[in-house]
This record gives sequence, structure tokens and C-alpha cells, in this order.
Amino acid sequence: EQTLNQILVEMDGFDTDTNVIVMAATNRPDILDPALLRPGRFDRRVVLDLPDL
Repeated sequence: EQTLNQILVEMDGFDTDTNVIVMAATNRPDILDPALLRPGRFDRRVVLDLPDL
């Protein structure tokens, strides 16, 4: 929980006119805290399929 809170604090500290790109990845989107997914936090989602070897 401390890690989540720190990520939220850091992301809220960015100015909207600053060119900062934050990239994140998870294999468990079903357990992400809704606070991380609020508008303005992560604006794009890229879903990748499993590789078919």
C-alpha cells in the first residue's frame, strides 16, 4: 500500500504542461487500484496478446 501511495503522490506532482511519459506494465489489471486508472494518470492502454510460439 505504501508503494501505491507513493506512486500516486509522484504522479500528482507532474505539471500538465511538462513532457513526462510514465510507462507501466502488469499481468494482473484486474487487481489494479482504481485510483491509478483515474483520467489523466494513464491515458493510453496497450494490450498485448500472448505470444504464439
